[in-house]
Amino acid sequence: MNDITNQFNASTLNNPVFNYGDKMIGKYLGVMPVIPEVCIGRDGDIRALHDRLFDGNNILLLVNGEGGIGKTTLAAKYFQRYFHEYSHLAWVFAEKSLRDALLTLAGPLKITFDQTLSEEERLQKMLLEMAGLKKPCLLVIDNANDLPELTAHYHELRKCPNFHILLTTRIMEFSHAGTYRVGHLDEPKAMELFSTYYPGHNAAEDELLKGIVRAIGYNTLVIELLAKSLKSVNRFRTGYSLEQMLGDLQHSGLFGLSRSEKVPTGYNPGKFTFRDEKPETVIEAMYDLARLEREEEQLLCVFSVLPAEPVAFATLEELQPRNKELERGLKSLVQKGWIEYDSATNHFKCSPVVQAVSRRQVGERLYEQCELLVDTLVEKLEYDTGGHLQNTDYKRASLYVRYAENIIGFIENTQYAKSFLLDRVGNFHNTIGNLEKALSYYEEQSRLGKELYESNPQNVSFKNGLAISYSKLGETHTSLGNLEKALSYYEKDKQLSEELYESNPQNVIFKNGLAISYEKLGSTHTSLGNLEKALSYYDDETRLFEELYEANPQNVSFKNGLAISYSKLGETHTSLGNLEKALSYYEERSRLGKELYESNPQNVSFKNGLAISYSKLGETHTSLGNLEKALSYYEKDKQLSEELYESNSQNVSFKNGLAISYAKLGIFSRDHQNDKEKARVWFEQAEALWAELVKSFPAYAEFHKNMRNIKNVLKAL
Repeated sequence: MNDITNQFNASTLNNPVFNYGDKMIGKYLGVMPVIPEVCIGRDGDIRALHDRLFDGNNILLLVNGEGGIGKTTLAAKYFQRYFHEYSHLAWVFAEKSLRDALLTLAGPLKITFDQTLSEEERLQKMLLEMAGLKKPCLLVIDNANDLPELTAHYHELRKCPNFHILLTTRIMEFSHAGTYRVGHLDEPKAMELFSTYYPGHNAAEDELLKGIVRAIGYNTLVIELLAKSLKSVNRFRTGYSLEQMLGDLQHSGLFGLSRSEKVPTGYNPGKFTFRDEKPETVIEAMYDLARLEREEEQLLCVFSVLPAEPVAFATLEELQPRNKELERGLKSLVQKGWIEYDSATNHFKCSPVVQAVSRRQVGERLYEQCELLVDTLVEKLEYDTGGHLQNTDYKRASLYVRYAENIIGFIENTQYAKSFLLDRVGNFHNTIGNLEKALSYYEEQSRLGKELYESNPQNVSFKNGLAISYSKLGETHTSLGNLEKALSYYEKDKQLSEELYESNPQNVIFKNGLAISYEKLGSTHTSLGNLEKALSYYDDETRLFEELYEANPQNVSFKNGLAISYSKLGETHTSLGNLEKALSYYEERSRLGKELYESNPQNVSFKNGLAISYSKLGETHTSLGNLEKALSYYEKDKQLSEELYESNSQNVSFKNGLAISYAKLGIFSRDHQNDKEKARVWFEQAEALWAELVKSFPAYAEFHKNMRNIKNVLKAL
């Protein structure tokens, strides 16, 4: 062993040799890694690895991170920078078998095996020889992603204390092994990397480039591939701009690029050679869903259709209510490196690259894997007949809607389920005042509904879904002030609803739908000044709801529908001058509304309906000269309206309802109490609310009209 000091005896320039008695062993054991020409933003990581390995406690480190993030590049640069500090250096590739990868070192170590030895016995013999090499030595095991393999050989690897062992892996958690997490580059470094591979980048387009690197999660390999492809495509002229690439990424994803070309890439695991491939081919090769268990794949598919942002464990529990394997699946996906986990916040995150690969590899089974998620969102975002959320609050609903909007783009082969999501998202935007956005979702819902119905005209569910979509379009155009357009949709709804009811007269759902279609037509004809026509529709509506309620007295929906129909009749008879008749309908509406609210005090729709009935009673008693009675009803309306708004400040209709209640109290104070100062206070409160509504929701024609009216009232006061 004294000859070890003369380590260059019998050496070559490229691979100096050590003398171990009768063995001459080279400094480099086996193949040399490909040293990357470009390595940006990793100097600190390289130094940190060196410090960790040479502090005496970490002879084995898992260099982990997502696929394509730069683990192999980091290890190769470490290998290059610190080669002179090691007696021997070895690099093996362990994608399929860690044991087989290690046994490739037998040749460079001049080890021969008896033919009778098993693979495990050969490995033990080789590890014993490795332990006798002069320290320190470096062993890099690249792509050690197989968890059972690592589990089987982890303790054996630690039998070589003279070796620093780096394992590049996606495995995030393993026993008590030391880990060094390779994160993504920061935005400036990611942009610098892109510009290095695409020198034609113009700094004037930095915002577009920021969008691109964000869209791919700052993945180092994907940055390289896209930049190289762009350089190739635009070699002679700009045929594919950054703007086009960003648009493709945002709307079609990584596998929907309209232009891409084969580029040279060093991502060729285990072969240390460059090859020419399209970016999509390389990206898909980074991950293989076939290696996942059934519950792991299902959960990964859920992450693949959600936004690429942290998702709380509590949220996942809510959205996967019947998934008994949730916790086990999450733990496994985190450990295997498919998703990230932040223990400080108890949040999970999946990179956009993993998401895109997962969706591509699972293909047409995507909806099947996400069916529970879709069903849960449909349920969570369900609205009652009054347009109010039933199963969650508005804060949670805003999160669920973002999720639903994301999912809608990925479930193309399931039109029926997609139409339900479109309906729920449209309802939410309608409720919070985003009418144009609501309209776009309702139009898409209607388009899908029409396709389903025309392809299956005998399917009553498809026919009913199309009728509902027409009703939603009518409601939205009403709010936008497009009454003629609204009327055309309501008439389409009525036609389908009448056909459904006539062919299925015992079906209470269809009967209820027809009653509602009559109500919508009545309201539209009222707005257009066709009172007699409106009255006819309201009479038909009331007749149907009376039959429904009489046959189903415990059904609160039918009871509420009847209450609303009485209110509509009251409004119409008021407009026609039949005040006594109107009063009788309003009193019936109030009676039913009070029963509904008292039996369901948490139902905001019933509470809102009762508040409106008090307002109508106040108006009618005012017209009949019963001023004390009128004032008491106005005050009851105000009290309920304030409670509704305070507990649901994001609800547009509640805010508008409170403004109306203030305005009516103002009119009463001005006209019947001769108290202009008190009237001004009420009017100014109403004005403040409508000003906020007009500013936040300028699409609502009603709010602009109310704002103009209240300003004129205040000016004249």
